[in-house]
Amino acid sequence: MKAVIFTSNSIRHKFFANSLQNSLDDLLIVSECRENDEFNESYGENDKITKHFKNRNKIENKYFESNDEFNSKCIPILYKEVNHNFIYEKIKKYNPDVMIVFGSSIIKNPLLSLSKKNKFLNLHLGLSPYYKGNATNFWPFINNELKFLGSTILHIDSGIDTGDIITHVRPKIEKNDNVHTIGCKIIQESAKKMGIILNLIKENKEINRIPQWNTKNEKIYKLKDFNQAILEDYLNKIENGIVEKFLLEEEGKFKIINSIEAK
Repeated sequence: MKAVIFTSNSIRHKFFANSLQNSLDDLLIVSECRENDEFNESYGENDKITKHFKNRNKIENKYFESNDEFNSKCIPILYKEVNHNFIYEKIKKYNPDVMIVFGSSIIKNPLLSLSKKNKFLNLHLGLSPYYKGNATNFWPFINNELKFLGSTILHIDSGIDTGDIITHVRPKIEKNDNVHTIGCKIIQESAKKMGIILNLIKENKEINRIPQWNTKNEKIYKLKDFNQAILEDYLNKIENGIVEKFLLEEEGKFKIINSIEAK
């Protein structure tokens, strides 16, 4: 089975792509290169935002060590070049059985039109439909909603994290965790579930296609919503034991998809 992964160039993206190799016969990676990731170096060395993201990088290097490079053939491109015509032509010629998105820019037509039925998948690091957009495992800390930490594997569509759901992934949370360690755990578990999905597709099994449901809890976040005041709120919550308090509380019921294979 041939696959394309549209992703970025951080160590977490390399780990995810490398983790799927054993489920595929041939893999092509299209990697958008970002120098500064989500933060701007102009904040300065001692700024809390800079320290926050440097700490994230340190933790990711620990969780995803030995994934400094992609282990499959890779087309490196600039940020937001993924929808350029030359990429469309390369993918059309490659003719993959499956396409996967994790961490790239939003996929648009005509690239989107190359999708085969149930075979264009998106890993969203957030629980849809509850949290969509950017940094969706950070905002549950701000909103005191740690039950919504996790990821969603979706069938891709033209919206932002709006496609039909295949499955959700939720991490095992421990009292000393923070947004960075939890994020790494989510990516590790998501890679395992994506591998299972790819094996089911290879066996011609039907996977879930569950339309997203309406919820009063739906939240959509953009990069511009994050600032130093928000970060200080998060740091105060961590210092005051938000994770440990969550582990002692009743979670409350909400809809979640744990299965993968269609019934």
